[in-house]
Amino acid sequence: MAAVVSSVLAVVLVVAGILHLLWAARIYFPFANEQAAARAVVGLRGITRMPSRGASAFVGLLLIAAAVAAVCIGSFSAQVPAAKYVLAPLGLFLSAVFLTRGIAGILPAFERAAPEQPFLTLNRRLYSPLCAAIGLGFLFLVIALPNWSWRLGSLG
Repeated sequence: MAAVVSSVLAVVLVVAGILHLLWAARIYFPFANEQAAARAVVGLRGITRMPSRGASAFVGLLLIAAAVAAVCIGSFSAQVPAAKYVLAPLGLFLSAVFLTRGIAGILPAFERAAPEQPFLTLNRRLYSPLCAAIGLGFLFLVIALPNWSWRLGSLG
C-alpha cells in the first residue's frame, strides 16, 4: 500500500512542480495570461503579476524534491535500516508543512488575505484539500515504515 501512496504523491507533486517551473519560465498554462494566473494561483487583493521567476522555480524544485522524498519513503528497504532515521523525520516534516497549508488555507484570516477570484474558490475546492491530502499521505508513509513496533513496546 505504501508503494501506491508514494507513487500517487510523487505524480501529484511532480505535476505541481512542473506547473511552477512553467510559470517561472513565464508560460502561464493553463491560464490565458499572467494576470489570470496570478489571480488564480496567488489570489492576493489586487494582484496583477505572478511572483518572481526565482520564487516560482524554487517552489517548483521543492515540490519535485518532495516527490523524490515520497518515493524514497514509500520504497524504504529494510536492507538499509539507518535510512529510516532520515526518512521518518523528513516525512513528518513534509506532512506538517502540507497539513499546515491545507488547514491554514480554510481559515478566515487566510481568505481575507487572498480574496481574489478564482483563487478563493480554487483554494476552497482544490488547493487546501489537496495540500491536506498530501500531508496525510506523508503521514501514512511514515507510519507505514516497517519495524516501528519496538518503539511502541518501549513506551509502556
